[in-house]
Amino acid sequence: MKILLLGDASNYHAALAHGLRSLGHSVTLASAGSAWMDTSRDIDISRRGTSLLSGAVLFARMLALAETRLKGFDVVQLVSPTFAELRPARLERILRSLRRGNGAVWLTALGTDSNYVAALTGANPPLRYSEWHGRDGLRPWAHSPQAKMEQWLAPELADYTEALYGSVDGIVTALYEYHAVLAHTHPQLRTVYGGIPVALDLLPQPAERIAGEPLAMLYAAHKGREGEKGSLQLLEILETACREFPGRVRLLKPQNMPYARFLKVLAESDIVADQIYSFTPATTALLSMAMGAAVLSGGEPEYYRFIGEDTLRPVLNVIPDNPEANYGILRKMISEPEALRQVRQQGREFVERHNSASVVARRFLEAWLNG
Repeated sequence: MKILLLGDASNYHAALAHGLRSLGHSVTLASAGSAWMDTSRDIDISRRGTSLLSGAVLFARMLALAETRLKGFDVVQLVSPTFAELRPARLERILRSLRRGNGAVWLTALGTDSNYVAALTGANPPLRYSEWHGRDGLRPWAHSPQAKMEQWLAPELADYTEALYGSVDGIVTALYEYHAVLAHTHPQLRTVYGGIPVALDLLPQPAERIAGEPLAMLYAAHKGREGEKGSLQLLEILETACREFPGRVRLLKPQNMPYARFLKVLAESDIVADQIYSFTPATTALLSMAMGAAVLSGGEPEYYRFIGEDTLRPVLNVIPDNPEANYGILRKMISEPEALRQVRQQGREFVERHNSASVVARRFLEAWLNG
């Protein structure tokens, strides 16, 4: 097949492209490189600035690309409704051109969009908890400027997203959460679970662990998204561990960095504190597990049932708003080397079974061929 992957986030489509190519397919990836992550792409569609002029330039360039290099594909897979940094009206204009020049158009549900925010901030959310809501209503994140809730729910973007849902040939979901929300809000849509692809053969080799050296604990927060991920709750227990186990653990706190450099930091880590509001291990967690680290993240029973995994339990499942329980999990990993070893071993096996780039690529191919 000849496949166009349009847009990227956290290296998702780049890893998917690798998996599809390994299976013999022709893939073109057009993206902005996941912003500061600077991930790989074949065609760059970055916006150079935030001015109206920069938007007009990108819009004109993408219209031209839609008539040339982004034409003649069997499948176009959009990374999200906002696959480029443009206003909804301009995105819709580009989509019309893409539909004329290509075959099927599918959507990847791998991040926040208007429907997701509306479902989790409205009445009767389809998930027990999320970054947007808890037992007592909306979380502080929902009201923060960084969350941009009003923008997500504004009619211009919400109406465009709804129209896009109704026009695509199908949706492939990256996480259980996105799948559950779509099943609740749009049960009529063709929705297929894909998972997050990990290009295992492109990862750096894990650093050699020397007996007696302190365990490296990575605080894997993206600056500006701490409230969304619940990262500060995790930082608190990491700092507590440093006080209780001086000389046995050390804390790594890198800032946002390019993807290639981030992988090297993951390769040096023994325990990675990822996020607290997820039901599932996402990109950072899966990359860490693939390189032999234990991960504090989401590993809820709903997720394991959803993917049909009844043996492996590699994620150290942290619970929102329960620092005592979460610290107990971390403390056990530090105090019991054999328990830590088993978790780390299961992590690599889990990623190979459920999230290798070729495994996820086959799910996409099956979705497209049966669509």
